[in-house]
Amino acid sequence: MGTMKIPHTARYRKRVGSFGGTDVKRDSSVISFSTAARCYNFDMSSGALREGYGTETHALVPNSARRYYVYRYYSDEDGKYIDQYLYQLKNGLIMCYDSKRKMHLYISGKQFPEMHAVNYRLNSADVLLLSFSDGTLKSWNGSKIVDYPVPDISSMALHYERLFVTSKTEPTKVFFSDDLDPTNFAVSSDGGGFIELLDERGNLNKVVSFGSYLYIFRDHGISRVTAFGDQREFSVVNLFVTAGRIYPSSIATCGSSVMFLASDGLYRFDGYDCVRVLENLDGLIVAGDNCSCAYHNGKYFLACGMDFGDGEIVGCEAAEHTVNGLLVLDMSTGEYSVTRGTDITFMNSCTYEGEDYLVCCDGGAGRVISRCGTRNGEPLPKVWTGADTDFGSPDAVKSVREVYIKTSVACELTLENGKKKKTLAVKPGDRRVRVNFNARRMSLTVGCAAAACTVKPPTIVYSV
Repeated sequence: MGTMKIPHTARYRKRVGSFGGTDVKRDSSVISFSTAARCYNFDMSSGALREGYGTETHALVPNSARRYYVYRYYSDEDGKYIDQYLYQLKNGLIMCYDSKRKMHLYISGKQFPEMHAVNYRLNSADVLLLSFSDGTLKSWNGSKIVDYPVPDISSMALHYERLFVTSKTEPTKVFFSDDLDPTNFAVSSDGGGFIELLDERGNLNKVVSFGSYLYIFRDHGISRVTAFGDQREFSVVNLFVTAGRIYPSSIATCGSSVMFLASDGLYRFDGYDCVRVLENLDGLIVAGDNCSCAYHNGKYFLACGMDFGDGEIVGCEAAEHTVNGLLVLDMSTGEYSVTRGTDITFMNSCTYEGEDYLVCCDGGAGRVISRCGTRNGEPLPKVWTGADTDFGSPDAVKSVREVYIKTSVACELTLENGKKKKTLAVKPGDRRVRVNFNARRMSLTVGCAAAACTVKPPTIVYSV
C-alpha cells in the first residue's frame, strides 16, 4: 500500500529589526529593508516608531506672538533677577510680559519690522539689544527703548565685549563697536571700525561668535576673525569655500560645532573644517533661505521646505505656507527625525522662570516645539515606508502570509509592489495579521493617525 505525499511549503520569517531613518538619495531597491524610503512625523531613535516633533500651545507663549525673546534684568528692589519676555505681533507692535508685575504692556506705540535680540550688560545695567530687519539697533531696559546710530545691520554677534555686525548696504564689510560699548560704532584707532573682505567667497551675511573666534559666514565660504581687545591685533583667515550658497537663516551654534544649510546640502563646521552630513536626505530638503533654526536640548532644529514627492497633503500643505518640514538632528548620536505639515517661520530656545522651551511661530501663531505628534492640537498623520525587498530571491514570487506586530494604538499596514497594494487595519496590542499578498518585490508601510504611539518592529512570515 502506497503513502500519499502531501506538499509542504516552507515558511520564512523576515524581521525589520529596528525602524531606520530615511534614505531618499539611493534607489529603494538597493537599501536595506529596515531603511525608510519615506518617513515623516515618526521618531525612530528607540528603534520603534514613536510620535515625532510637532507644535503645541504653551501658557507662556501668546498665540499672537510672531517673534519671542526673553530679557533678564537684576532688580535692586527685589534683590534678584526678574524674567520678562518680549514678543512681536503680526502688525509689528512689540509687547512685554513682566513676571514681577504680571501684566502685558506695549513697549512702544510704533510698529517695528522683524526683530532679533540678545541680552547684554550696558553701563552697569542689563539691557536687551534689539536689531531690526530695517538695519536699526535699539536697546530695551525694561521700561524704555533707546535708539543708536549704527551701520545698516543684517546680523549681529557679541564677541569679547564688542558688537560685530554685517551690513545690508555694505555687504563686503563687518563692522565692530568700541570695546565695552556695543552701541558706539564711531571709527577710530582705539574704538570702533570695520574689516573689509574682497574675494571669491562673496558677501558677508552673518557673524557668529564660536569658541574663541568670530566667524563670518559668506555667500560661498567662511572666514575666521581673531579679535581679542585691541583692534590693531585683529587678524583674518579664510577657511571654507564652496560652490554652493550658504543660507544665513539656517546657521546655528550647536555646542562644539556650527550647523548650516547650503544649496548643495547640510554641513557641520567645527571651527576648522566643514563636513557634509545627512547626505541621504539630499532631494528631500529644498535648499533656500526661507528657513529658521535653533539649538535646543542638544539638537539642531531646522525648519525648511521639503519635497516628499508623493502628492499627499499634510497639515499646513492644505493652505498657503512658507515651509512644510522640520528636521531635528541629535548632535551627539546623529539620529534624526522629519516632521511634515508644520509652517515654522521662527524659533528660539528660551529659559523663562527656570523653564526651558523652544518657542516658534507656526502658521502665524505662537507655539512651542515638542515631541507631541500634533500640530496645534490636531494629530499629525505618521508614515513609515520601508525600502523595496525581494527577500533574497529576486526571481521568485513571494507570498506574504502573516505579519506579527505590537502597537499601542490602531494603525494600518500596507503592502505594495508598484502595481497593486493591500491595506490592513491593525488594532492595538500584540497582533498576528493575516495578509496573503503575492509579489516578487514589495514594500511595507506603517501608518498611524494617533498623536502618541509606539509601534514595535514587525516580523513578516512568507513563503516562496
